[in-house]
Amino acid sequence: MHSIAPAILLTVALPALLGAAATEPQRPNVLVIVSDDQGWNDVGYHNSELRTPHLDRLAREGVELDCHYVQPQCTPTRVALMTGRYPSRFGLHATHASNDQAYAIGTPTMARMFKQAGYSTGMSGKWHMGSLPKWGPNHHGFDYSHGALAGAIGMYDHRYRLNNPKYTQTWHRNLEFIEETGHATDLTCGETVKWIREHKESGPWFFYVPLNAVHAPIVEGDPKWHAMNEHIENIDRRFFAAALSHMDSAIGEMVTALEETGQRDNTLIVFTSDNGGIHGTYSGGNYPPPDPRLEAGFSSNLPLRGGKTEAFEGGMRVPALASWPGVLKPQKMTTPMHVVDWMPTFANLVGGEAPAAVPEEVDGRDVWPLLMGKSPPANLEPRTLYWVWGSNSARVWEAVRHGDWKIVRRRNQPWQLYDLSNDPNESTNLADDHPDRLAEMIERYQVERAKDAPSAR
Repeated sequence: MHSIAPAILLTVALPALLGAAATEPQRPNVLVIVSDDQGWNDVGYHNSELRTPHLDRLAREGVELDCHYVQPQCTPTRVALMTGRYPSRFGLHATHASNDQAYAIGTPTMARMFKQAGYSTGMSGKWHMGSLPKWGPNHHGFDYSHGALAGAIGMYDHRYRLNNPKYTQTWHRNLEFIEETGHATDLTCGETVKWIREHKESGPWFFYVPLNAVHAPIVEGDPKWHAMNEHIENIDRRFFAAALSHMDSAIGEMVTALEETGQRDNTLIVFTSDNGGIHGTYSGGNYPPPDPRLEAGFSSNLPLRGGKTEAFEGGMRVPALASWPGVLKPQKMTTPMHVVDWMPTFANLVGGEAPAAVPEEVDGRDVWPLLMGKSPPANLEPRTLYWVWGSNSARVWEAVRHGDWKIVRRRNQPWQLYDLSNDPNESTNLADDHPDRLAEMIERYQVERAKDAPSAR
């Protein structure tokens, strides 16, 4: 079966598997890296014209997650990652990009789980799960935080680019607004490298890196990023590629810092994108750029159908990987997994107090056996995966996958049915040909919908 992978980068180390002393096992570090609006065809290892040598190396030497699912937009993917639960469990407001508080303070989160297990916890980058300091990461288990509380920002001025004065100033350190000079990708990379170097001897750590790249507005002032992509004929695609090259280089710097501090072999790196790429023009808000190309995505999800904010594969199946030298053997993992799986996977990997910090109602599953190349346990294949992408007032896109079958619809239109094993690009709707299968899938949908918060049902 064809598969496709997401774009987030994560790091965890498990020295027990690396031969650490049995009496005092060193506990793993965890680094999670998430790119923004990076499509399926926006990595070199998917035979793209775009060059991503650092991501390519991680995928080649680790586990390429060929069927890694996320949510169709930024905020809901972050909610799913941090809580291990589908965003609709918290309400309709959590299923789409928003400045509102995504979930209540006190909600079990990945950072809180690591903190309870004795980890130092930090992050740098785009939060986007509540754009005011009172809803920021330090209230959800992070000891240290830096970056943007809101979503789309200018890459050099670090201001929220939509016309809402309440959120214009958003760049912060530990929830205190600050002014910094430099490109957001460089600033986030610098904070991450600093954390890695400063925590070399301080015990286990978890660091979360939700990059602003390659979200619009795309602004790359350094000509070297453009020069690296002169082989791309389409000038708009070349413009996007410059931002991607910058991001890939930053990821390379993070890996180098791990190597230079002797932490690479006890660090697991997981990378994923937060959603599929934008296809077509994106013109959200009153932030007139000097060049109209800055408002376009120019990303690619080919050969998948659809893109960001849609429940077709191109909106939710993204580039992703896990790399851990000496522990994870190179392989392409084709079993479907979802971003909600990382919280329970990390909890069981870390052990100690971490599993107790994961609530019973999580939607995720422990996928560590799959990452280790073992056969899928009974609770992983087949399994039901579920998506809702909404507005403030309605469920706009819905989808369910079980085994190789998937149903998808927009608003209250008829369900479409696809056999992803034979049609991964969703070109042939089989709803009329397989009414019994369609009915079975709708029943699975109803079971999942009943678990949603009242506002999302």
